[in-house]
Amino acid sequence: MPFEAAWEKLVQERVDISSDLVVLTKKDIESSTGNELRLMAKMDSSEDVPVALRRHGYFILPVKNGEYALVRGNGFHKLEHLPEPPTVFRPKLDFELVTLNVGDSEMQHLDYCYNIGLFEKFAGVTGLRQTIRGRKRLPAIDFSVGKVGPIHVRAGVQVEVDSGCEGRDAIMLIEAKIGQPPDFIVRQLFYPYRKWRIEIPAKQIRPWFFCSEEVSGRRLYKFWEYEFSDDTQYQSLRLTRGENFLVEPVRQRLTVEELLRARVRRRVEARLWDVPQADSFWRVAEIPLLVEQGVNTSSKVAEHYRFDPRQSSYYRQAAESLGLVRLEKDHRYTLTDLGREYVSRPADERRQLLAGLLTQFPPVRTALELSAKAGERGIGKADIARFIERHSTIANSTPSRRAATVLAWLRWLQIATGAVRERQERFSLS
Repeated sequence: MPFEAAWEKLVQERVDISSDLVVLTKKDIESSTGNELRLMAKMDSSEDVPVALRRHGYFILPVKNGEYALVRGNGFHKLEHLPEPPTVFRPKLDFELVTLNVGDSEMQHLDYCYNIGLFEKFAGVTGLRQTIRGRKRLPAIDFSVGKVGPIHVRAGVQVEVDSGCEGRDAIMLIEAKIGQPPDFIVRQLFYPYRKWRIEIPAKQIRPWFFCSEEVSGRRLYKFWEYEFSDDTQYQSLRLTRGENFLVEPVRQRLTVEELLRARVRRRVEARLWDVPQADSFWRVAEIPLLVEQGVNTSSKVAEHYRFDPRQSSYYRQAAESLGLVRLEKDHRYTLTDLGREYVSRPADERRQLLAGLLTQFPPVRTALELSAKAGERGIGKADIARFIERHSTIANSTPSRRAATVLAWLRWLQIATGAVRERQERFSLS
């Protein structure tokens, strides 16, 4: 039976919707629907919850082997926005881990981050050892979800984390996903947290949520660390810290002169002084890759990034200004010849090509030339706003906002090439 229809039938036949807590057995679920229990109960984010449960405010929790509880309340936690731009992390390895480049699994990315020292970087400790993996059994626990409870979970319920590391004073429990979901079910951290708090009371238990995404051919790793302020309250989850990491190999620093000599097929027209309001250059760099994958309209880009269609147009305009994409009459985005060359290149070559295009974009090129003249003093937002106002068609407060965009693009150039550096929001050449 289809998932949604199965839950509609199950709620109608087996659930007293006047109750905030309803226990269903394996027999209840499978005899009513003909579906396997494990398939009916898999709801890792709020998007997975069937309409029949959402309508009555329920989410599902395992409370005994073969038994699940429908609990009225919010069982999910929305992932917080992490600061941008990401922190660049360069692995300290004496050889490349080529086997971890094969495939795209959660376990593979966790192993890679552990081996290159990224877990220790985020944890702020050294000497971590990877010690926890796979399925374990939960001791008996009691807790409440808001005012609903106490909920009794019997000993033996299965818990699992994707990875776990032990340090001298703490244990890190890591739930991992490929891509970033809008939220996650708190149980994925709460049950393992309660298990290890009981089993190892002498050490701090640090629950992490981890996501892996590809950005412009490079791997972006996202970490959220949480704590539970009350072990008996399921909804007491609180973010303590979070950070983005962009993993890049160690490479030779490029100079501005090398960037200006980058081989490109054409230059951006000098008339393009109206800087699009696209403050995340990482997304600008990703637009041609998205277009190649069929994400080729403002609505599709907006859905991909979960923001307004007008904002998605800013990023297309930025990629268009660099000569990588074009807007067709039917409002679709397509790749230019240069855009097709860009997406076909390896990640390092894409970065260098993009840096070359960026240095030829009139506002950025002018900023670099003024930085060269200013020496160590560099230039700041006000300097950039003045020359944008002088050369562009925008006025009033807009040049200042567009100057903030140029500063964000210079920060990308700093991270990607090392050709410029920022000190107290002023940029100078390296």
